[in-house]
Amino acid sequence: MTDDLFIATVGHYNSSLGSTLILPGETEPTTKRYKRLGSGSLTAGARVLVAKVSETYVILGRIY
Repeated sequence: MTDDLFIATVGHYNSSLGSTLILPGETEPTTKRYKRLGSGSLTAGARVLVAKVSETYVILGRIY
């Protein structure tokens, strides 16, 4: 993936540990957990906007 912004799906959500993501073109969630900006709740299956920052990803927010 070379895009800096993309849409992913939350695999597993944990407010303190971060969320796993199902990345575009994949069917299984990542094993790595990613943090999010701001407040608001996420749930498994939610679609989110993700930004590539350095060598990792940050969840910018939920897409309603």
